Amino acid sequence: MAEKQNKVAEDVVEYFLYPSLSESTDREECVRELEECLKNYMTSLSTLLIDVIWQNEGFKLKCVQESGNVPGHLHGETSFAENVEDEWFIVYLLYQLTQRFPGLVARVHDSDEEFLLIEAADALPKWLNPDTAENRVYIYNGELHIIPVPQSHTDKTIFPQTVNNIGDAVDCIRKNPTKTRAAPNIQVAINNRINKFPDLLQDHTHYTHCFIPAQMAAILDERPDLLAPAVRAFYYRDPMDLKCCRTFTYFRPGTRITHRTRMTRCLYAQLVHQTFQPDRRSGWVLPATSSPKFLSHDLGMKLAHGFEILCHKAAGNEATTPTNDNIPTKSHRWQQYVQSLQENNYFRGELDGSVLYKKLLDNAWKFYKENMLYSHRSEDPGSQIHQLLKSVPVDVEERRLAEHNLQPPDDDSWLTLTPDSLDAMLQERGGNLDEDGDVFDLGKVADSMKSFVKKISSVEGAEVPGADDEDDDADIQFDGSGFINAMQEMFEFDDDASVSSSDMSEYGWEDDSDNEGRGKTKIKRPPSLDRYMDVMDRELAKTDVGKSFERQSKPQAKKTTKEPSGNNSKPPKDIDEEDDDFQPVDIDLNAVKNLLESYGAQEGLAGPTSNILGSMGLVLPPNLDHTPNGTTPTNENIETISAPLPAEGNKDKPQPPTVPPRVREKGKPAPPPRPVVPPRKGQSSPKSQAAKPPPRVSRSRIDSKETDV
Repeated sequence: MAEKQNKVAEDVVEYFLYPSLSESTDREECVRELEECLKNYMTSLSTLLIDVIWQNEGFKLKCVQESGNVPGHLHGETSFAENVEDEWFIVYLLYQLTQRFPGLVARVHDSDEEFLLIEAADALPKWLNPDTAENRVYIYNGELHIIPVPQSHTDKTIFPQTVNNIGDAVDCIRKNPTKTRAAPNIQVAINNRINKFPDLLQDHTHYTHCFIPAQMAAILDERPDLLAPAVRAFYYRDPMDLKCCRTFTYFRPGTRITHRTRMTRCLYAQLVHQTFQPDRRSGWVLPATSSPKFLSHDLGMKLAHGFEILCHKAAGNEATTPTNDNIPTKSHRWQQYVQSLQENNYFRGELDGSVLYKKLLDNAWKFYKENMLYSHRSEDPGSQIHQLLKSVPVDVEERRLAEHNLQPPDDDSWLTLTPDSLDAMLQERGGNLDEDGDVFDLGKVADSMKSFVKKISSVEGAEVPGADDEDDDADIQFDGSGFINAMQEMFEFDDDASVSSSDMSEYGWEDDSDNEGRGKTKIKRPPSLDRYMDVMDRELAKTDVGKSFERQSKPQAKKTTKEPSGNNSKPPKDIDEEDDDFQPVDIDLNAVKNLLESYGAQEGLAGPTSNILGSMGLVLPPNLDHTPNGTTPTNENIETISAPLPAEGNKDKPQPPTVPPRVREKGKPAPPPRPVVPPRKGQSSPKSQAAKPPPRVSRSRIDSKETDV
């Protein structure tokens, strides 16, 4: 068994980077190589990471020495909290690193373990499941790699049967990149999720106006990343936290100004959807909710509470908080870092010494100190706010004058989820209703069900037909002798029966030796079974059970010749002679109708029909039978399953739940529910027997004189 991964918290993503190190056994040399790799990796990602506002924690790496079966590597762990896009942004960063640095192998997982495979679940091979995927999924050269389970003797010399050694797995990926590369459809599924970055970070950035104290505005201009812990402090507040907000100590409302604040959409939504009234003693007074200034006042009040809570929590550690260091202009490592930023056009072509250049350089130094100085320990956000309160200059009058030149806030209509936008999201994640996105072809449901019943099930479950099935009509392997033995046991009649087990020779089992050399068995229905079915058809023809089925529009006459079973018996009449209006049952339409009735009974919730059809890649359209103008939309593709709709005489019968659109023509009633099979002739009426199962037919009466066959 492969060693089980350590479980991580629910909202934490854990990642590992395995660089190609020298074969030196010196631990100090290994640490130096890892530190050099860490510097190179973080420098390469600096342009992507410097201005990011994380939901909770950022992308960080630390060196881990070799231990047992695990080689020396870089390890990181990030809590993405409520914003799952932070997790996928980290996946994007890992793809970028493995693409930029040859020989680098990465792996990532969270509380769901291999969540990359979950994203591509529809394209995974059958052997890949949570048990077999342990330690087999990696990122290499900007692509997903999966170490397969060996199937042949040759594969066993290349791939391990069980991945117990991480070092061997990493070497296997490096030595066999073409054989371990995941299938193209798996690559596409993951790339569709991560290729939206880094543009998605800009799309999810929201600018709004906040009426906040001037000191807090200066801090947010200096460190916009401190907004996230302040929002979280307010969002997860408790009564003990609010005690410090009865009378503000650090951020009094007397110097408030309007500030254009940058935040993520997730943080903005957390602030907007929190209903909160400040303490009267705090000095924070909000305008009426109908006022156009209410939103900026409300957001500023909530942010100020978050900053106040952070400062009070860190007040006890203020004396031990280190001060902000000056930029080490003579440090060789720092100079290399700045040179790398220039090569990546981080300074946007600004001249050295300009205002924007100094601001960008200062932001780069803060990132360098936070992530690349190994002796530096991450400071508490409250401690950092305390430092900035002492060091950041504040000019209240100047900021009040700048209010008149502020750009308008961004539109927040994305907070409102309309039915159309929800449908677009569901179609993006689950696929369109059909290839053209217009009319859903109900014939696909019948075809999928036909393919489904032809599949062979096993102890692991039934095989669901996929879109890539090339031959749905492939013959099923059939054991003819075993089936004959089962039929012989089933047809053990009494001594006075007209059909005995010796009559099995009449069944006409034949081996089709000319069937392309495969020796498959051709099955012929025995004559006695034909007579049995005729008797049952005539009995059911006298009942109303046939009215519950949908029939084909054109009758197809049966041409069968029946032989009498005895000397004194009369030849049976063909069923077509008894009913001139006989119409064959449309199996496809009945199957679709029953599935739609079951789907309508789910009332939008999960159920067997949606699960079965969803596994086949079919998504039923919404029920639009009752449109605003009172008309019922029609389905142009309904001709693919041709059958007459229920007769007018069925109007008084109980109606089933409504079905999805374009199934029934306008003005036609819904089909009645399927009634139970009535009893045989001579017994009580169908109404009295409705709740009882039909009586079993005695085997001794089959083909006897009483049946008149």
